[in-house]
Amino acid sequence: MILVYNLSIKILSIIFWVGRFFNKKLADGYYGRLNWREKLRLFKLQSNEKIIWFHCASLGEFEMARPVIEELNKIKNEKITLILTFFSPSGYEIRKNYNGVNGVFYLPLDTVKNAHDFIDILKPSIAVFVKYEFWLNYLFYLKRQEIKTILINAIFNKEQIYFKWYGYIYFNVLKKFDHIFVQNKHSLKILGSKGIKNVTVSGDLRYDRVIANSKSEQEFPPIAEFVKNSFVIVGGSTWQAEEEILKYSLSKNKDTLKLIIAPHDISEKHLINIEKIFKDFKTARFTKNEIDETTKVLIIDVVGYLSSIYKYGKVALVGGGFSGALHNIIEPSVYGIPVFFGYKYSKFPEAGYFKRNKIGFAIHNGFNFNEHLKGIMKNNQLLTEVKHNSAMVFKQNTGSTMQVFYKIAGFCNLKINV
Repeated sequence: MILVYNLSIKILSIIFWVGRFFNKKLADGYYGRLNWREKLRLFKLQSNEKIIWFHCASLGEFEMARPVIEELNKIKNEKITLILTFFSPSGYEIRKNYNGVNGVFYLPLDTVKNAHDFIDILKPSIAVFVKYEFWLNYLFYLKRQEIKTILINAIFNKEQIYFKWYGYIYFNVLKKFDHIFVQNKHSLKILGSKGIKNVTVSGDLRYDRVIANSKSEQEFPPIAEFVKNSFVIVGGSTWQAEEEILKYSLSKNKDTLKLIIAPHDISEKHLINIEKIFKDFKTARFTKNEIDETTKVLIIDVVGYLSSIYKYGKVALVGGGFSGALHNIIEPSVYGIPVFFGYKYSKFPEAGYFKRNKIGFAIHNGFNFNEHLKGIMKNNQLLTEVKHNSAMVFKQNTGSTMQVFYKIAGFCNLKINV
């Protein structure tokens, strides 16, 4: 099985090599990994003895790890070095200048030689992997070198490859972790039934991160002016399915609704497509200062602002739920507004949790969404109830960060006077 895995990594390297000529993300990933050994050796020369390595697949996983990283930064009486690696260009390119760590790198592809060289050069005190990021050669070698390894914010179900007969090698890698932090009791139960006992239910780290974000939120005067006293829907990380639904709702409520749309894909091609969808309404792009009193649809054509922009909405529609790849629904919920999403959410337990607590609502189409909107517009009490329920949900789901922090501190023998 390991031979098949290593062959797949080889194929992946060929895809990177060929794909760089045709795809910008693949090109970024390929060229960003060039000369990584030299870059890492230089970083190591400038590092302290205790190196804490965080690895994230992409931006979403980084947001899960970020509250732990920021807590570690509060340690004043220990000399530690924090390093952050990404697999995906979408994570690296946006966070390569993140000042919460000492260095940000692409993770080299998981060949045996790359894994051995990376770990031998870096010599981390601990490796922290986030959610689903299991690279076999790295994890096997970390274990062989007796380097502490933990997995945080993980979530499991019986349908995952780790628990299938053909996925035994991936299940074995779970046993390489010195400790696993999971989001819920169901994950704890599944791992326990398979003999993995070094597990703690910490909850979802994103709650702590979202709360921290809301306390240091950015202000956007042009958006505030656009919103004024209007009923505004914020479409977050949208795809065409959500954009079509928002168009339907706007067409049915022309006089009362305004839209803020922050698409997941901000390529010029997609932005033009949004403008075509809303061709019957006045649209404006955020970066072009095109907003006037006739604007009905504000398109956020830049990344990094969405979590703060949600506060301008009465309602949020989060993208990805019609393709089974739901984006972050916790971010808008911190502002106590109803959060809507597509019906294909079974792989995202937070969506079911939100539904049970009556702060999240699954929809099937534009008509369905608009019926919900009509009810909310006619009865402000519904918004009050959602706000109250959201506050309770966040109260019950904070504190994950410190559990992970103390485990890292213990494994690294850190003095934690902060």
